[in-house]
Amino acid sequence: MNRRDFLQGVTLSSIVALNYGCSIKPLVKDKNKKLAIVYATKYGATKDTSLWIAKGLQREVDFFDIEQDSFENIVNEYDYFIIGSGVWIDGVHKDLIAFLKENKEELENKIIASFIVCGTSKKDKAGEERISQYFSRFHSEMIKKPLVSDFFGGRIIIEQLSKKDRTILENFYKKVLKREFKSWDKTQPYKAESFGKTFSQVLKTS
Repeated sequence: MNRRDFLQGVTLSSIVALNYGCSIKPLVKDKNKKLAIVYATKYGATKDTSLWIAKGLQREVDFFDIEQDSFENIVNEYDYFIIGSGVWIDGVHKDLIAFLKENKEELENKIIASFIVCGTSKKDKAGEERISQYFSRFHSEMIKKPLVSDFFGGRIIIEQLSKKDRTILENFYKKVLKREFKSWDKTQPYKAESFGKTFSQVLKTS
């Protein structure tokens, strides 16, 4: 583990411990508490990130894809949720926003963490502002904003894109980003697993 990754882990641990304190103990003491990750993905990067986070959590976790799974009674069947969304040109996934809005009251005390997957980084002020805007929109339909949130890199593989999406992105890169449109992969399996692992360790020791 390099110094940067170590500091990221320490910072996350401190934030989780400070924000949650003793209130997280029931999640650990009662092994019957059910945890699910609800995610929205377009081409799979957010699904992969969900799996890496779950690997770090080292406990039983169920997964729900907002585009494929039935959400009837899901809110009542689980005690805690981690919510994640990929980011497309128009922002976080609209179906996930709708899910949060429709179940706002029921989810009030159940969402313990959130994450987004995108191509933006915090290397400059513009990137920081975009990520902040993504989270603001994501959290706008929650009564209580999760105390723990993080972002992870996404990916675009041109060969996997639909014709419509490829055309949209080609125009976006040419007119807005003003650079060549190429495949890229910024996914972060280690960071995602570390996020889950750190969160899990803080839960166990708090």
